[in-house]
Amino acid sequence: MTMWPHEVRSDLRDGLRAKRKGDVDTAISYLSRAWQTTKSLPLETFGDDPLLKVTGIGIALGGLLEDAHRLEDAYAVYEDTFWLLRTAYMNLPPSTLDNRPDLGVETLKGLTRADRMRAVSLSYKLAEMAHDLSRPSEEEERWLVWSVEAILRTVLDAPPMKAVEVVTRDGTGTGVGDEHPKVKVLVEQLGLPTWSVRHDIAAPFEALGTYYAKSGNITYALPLYLQAISILLPPTPNVTPVEDRCRGAQLMGNVAELMISSTNTKNASPEALSQAEAWARKGLDVVIAARKLSPIKCDVCEESFAMLLYNVAMIRELSGDRTQARTLLTEALEQSKAIGMDEGIKYSEEALRALDEGKEEFKSFPIEPEGRQKKDETSESVLF
Repeated sequence: MTMWPHEVRSDLRDGLRAKRKGDVDTAISYLSRAWQTTKSLPLETFGDDPLLKVTGIGIALGGLLEDAHRLEDAYAVYEDTFWLLRTAYMNLPPSTLDNRPDLGVETLKGLTRADRMRAVSLSYKLAEMAHDLSRPSEEEERWLVWSVEAILRTVLDAPPMKAVEVVTRDGTGTGVGDEHPKVKVLVEQLGLPTWSVRHDIAAPFEALGTYYAKSGNITYALPLYLQAISILLPPTPNVTPVEDRCRGAQLMGNVAELMISSTNTKNASPEALSQAEAWARKGLDVVIAARKLSPIKCDVCEESFAMLLYNVAMIRELSGDRTQARTLLTEALEQSKAIGMDEGIKYSEEALRALDEGKEEFKSFPIEPEGRQKKDETSESVLF
């Protein structure tokens, strides 16, 4: 703990010890005091990589509040942490959550890449929490838009970065350069949640695209999906992880759905159906190839396989090819049953039943953005 300022060292130590013992309330009490002290100290007090250390304390506290099911309190702490990071070198007057001005992504220009990605991760986390807390949809949109703009203007124009970059416990990261800080202390001592060190730059585009698709705003959703696909599936000779390939394939299925839903589904033109099928079949080809490459089953690949079989089937139905539609729907149903995918079973059975009854129906196969499909994991906390 010697790398922490003496003003917060004792509270951090006691809070993390309480966390290890499972005493969440006591841990929250100590870390809350450490957080308040942290905000009152000059940044230089924290030595190297001060913003990662300072925001690490805020994120650790937010994670504890989530563990205690105090989600509104956690949201407020994450928002406070986000503000501190964005305004660290701006000498702004004191403010509260109620009177803070909007700040554009240009405030990130003077920060390191690691600090910028921390800001993006926080903004995306706030979008997810706004969604989970059923806050006004505009709030979720605001956080997602900020994440996307920050990536476009301050990350993608920097040296190349992988679609998903993970900072490891020894302080290194996949696809990072010498600039990346040593963050073992943040991951291990503070027990930071995975989302704060797993930099998924495609996720905000995917989530915002899904947000607009659900509201019927195809014009906004389509380019966001296409941008996410280009991040997840870069041109060769880039080596793309299997999971990223399958996420990209899944988004190709989403693009196919958008192309059809942008017209009257029952009266979709042959050109629209052809374009949609091309995207869906391309996605199916990608996921089939990815499944062959992977020595173990990957959840996102297995789910994407079921979804894309369903998508191609429904497009074939709209094209009048009910025989192939039935074959593909049967495969989608078998795949969904094999992996225990309840939604896949439901939609495939309903579509097969509609075929038997001579109905013409096209129902979208809903898949949540990757970040919302599974609970976050927290790194084990150690003291020394």
